[in-house]
Amino acid sequence: LLVALGFGAKAWAAERVFEFESWRVGIDSSNGNITIVYGADTLLLRSNAVWGADNHRKAMRQASAYRAAMSDNSDIYGSGKLITLRATYAAQHVEQRIYLYSGKPYLHTELEVEATDGVALNYMAPISTSAAYSPLGGRCTNSLFIPFDNDAFIRYRTYEFGRERTESYGVTAFFDAASRCGVVVGAVEHTEWKTGIDATTSRAGAINSLRVYGGASSSVTRDLLPHGKVVGRSVKSPRMMLGVYDDWREGMESFGDQCATFAPKLPSLGARPFGWNSWGALATKVTFQKSIEVSDFIHNNLQNHSFENEGTVYIDIDSFWDFGFKAHEHKIFVEHCHKNGQKAGIYWCPFTDWGGNARAKVVRDMDYRWEDVYIRAKGEPVRFDGGIAIDPTHPAVRRRIELQIKQFLEWGYEYVKLDFMAHGAYQSDSYYDKSVTTAMQAYNQGMQYIVEQTEGKMWINLSIAPLFPGNYAHSRRISCDAWADINNTEYVLNSLTYGWWLDRIYHYNDGDHIVYKDVSEGENRARITSSAITGVYFLGDDMSAGGKAEVKAKIVRHTTNAKINEIARTCPSFRPVIIAKNDRGASMFYHSTGEVLYVAMFNFRTVAKVYHLPLELLGLSDELEYEAEELWSQQSMTLRGEISTSIAGRDVKVFKIKL
Repeated sequence: LLVALGFGAKAWAAERVFEFESWRVGIDSSNGNITIVYGADTLLLRSNAVWGADNHRKAMRQASAYRAAMSDNSDIYGSGKLITLRATYAAQHVEQRIYLYSGKPYLHTELEVEATDGVALNYMAPISTSAAYSPLGGRCTNSLFIPFDNDAFIRYRTYEFGRERTESYGVTAFFDAASRCGVVVGAVEHTEWKTGIDATTSRAGAINSLRVYGGASSSVTRDLLPHGKVVGRSVKSPRMMLGVYDDWREGMESFGDQCATFAPKLPSLGARPFGWNSWGALATKVTFQKSIEVSDFIHNNLQNHSFENEGTVYIDIDSFWDFGFKAHEHKIFVEHCHKNGQKAGIYWCPFTDWGGNARAKVVRDMDYRWEDVYIRAKGEPVRFDGGIAIDPTHPAVRRRIELQIKQFLEWGYEYVKLDFMAHGAYQSDSYYDKSVTTAMQAYNQGMQYIVEQTEGKMWINLSIAPLFPGNYAHSRRISCDAWADINNTEYVLNSLTYGWWLDRIYHYNDGDHIVYKDVSEGENRARITSSAITGVYFLGDDMSAGGKAEVKAKIVRHTTNAKINEIARTCPSFRPVIIAKNDRGASMFYHSTGEVLYVAMFNFRTVAKVYHLPLELLGLSDELEYEAEELWSQQSMTLRGEISTSIAGRDVKVFKIKL
């Protein structure tokens, strides 16, 4: 056992080894080091928890009076064992907990620090090691970068082991690109902390150092200040998950499920939205009349040809509606949509000031000015994307939310796209609510208030927003803005490649509006397919009377493909077949319903490309024959061993394989 854990017997003389099913956890009673093995895989070697405020940090090895024990445990994640390590550092009582679950290839761990006079911490790392070790027998080749939000056209990416120091946010995976086995680690709680995963690796497949901590603050989290201090008699880190999987994709999906266990999804408000959003083409020129005309075009040309879900289509007016609509026109627009068998949607930014008039009132019935509600860093208002961030805990901000959503409900809107939400998650010097000290505490408070104001009557779709938590919205846009050409399609698919599992914490991902405009037919097919395999399925072109006839003709031609629409109607987000390099999007995705298997294959190049996709990569036998159909050309075929096909430049093929 000691050799399996990576030590000789002498080194483990002070160890206590706890065993449960496939788990073996060694705790060194001389310094608090923790080593974790699952089966034959070392998942963590000599981890020594760290906590502190700013740069004043303490490590478990500096403590004393270590005591470790194992007991039975049952919680919302399952039943099993709880291993507790307790120690004392000066006046602080430190406790690290490790939760092992029966039949599960993952564990949870968290750190808690308590003192009679209270503690104030902005860094807590239950996992922290600089001891090199080789999970998966040294087979790891890649790690993931997961961003904090989807702002500023940020991309997901993979790093090759040994190339660069990597930091991911919320979660990451270390995996073998060939066999797909992997280790997933991340935070399943996102109420108070922003979580970072900082790692260095070697080309030999070793993790040389690993820190998984609450307290992340960087340009990627959009913060200008250090993470706020969590204050109390006792302070707990985020609960961290660590697991090993034969397929890292299953690990990411399991992680998403665990996040949703802690923060359950909002109650469903019906089928996945099909619809239209005005920002794609009308943008700042959206008007009441044009929106009415788009509603009619979709009703007359698309709804009766499979572009609907359970009989419903959403017509969503985006930014600048307050310039294009008179107040009395909103009810008329909503009623018109209802007559067309549609639901009406609208747009808003609850956590930003776009006017920039610091002395203007926030709301008429309260004597607060915009300058009173700004999130500030070192006294200065925090700006990003042209908007000033505002404090989600401030009573004027809450009153503004209350009034605006009440107005939306009175007009009859049933869908709201909320944008620039990450502004509400920027760290501030202080908050109006003095019990709030961290950006995530403020964001959670603000989001909960928004949900309460909607009274369960509005579908909430987040646009630019943090990935976590997912319990305040029905859906979330998976990328930043995406438009018509193949490069935009590839950008959306970059987010799908590494973020498809996010529909485990939201009801659906959202691939942003599908814009046809003036690109090729192949690019149109690729863009609409990218949305169909992602989630929420919205068009974006100008289909009003003044819209281009040739664009509207293409929309009718492609958007009424019933078999593509069936994918959008019934399938969750597709998994990537093979990862892409660096920050590119994968070119092949799939999903199995149990009766059929769908495969979408994209060609991002300008010239034709021949693909040979072994069926075994899709979980199919290479010995059997399968009947299949390509859904854009409606060509039938028999497959054996592989999908071998040529795809034209900037185009896509979608295969439906009978199982």
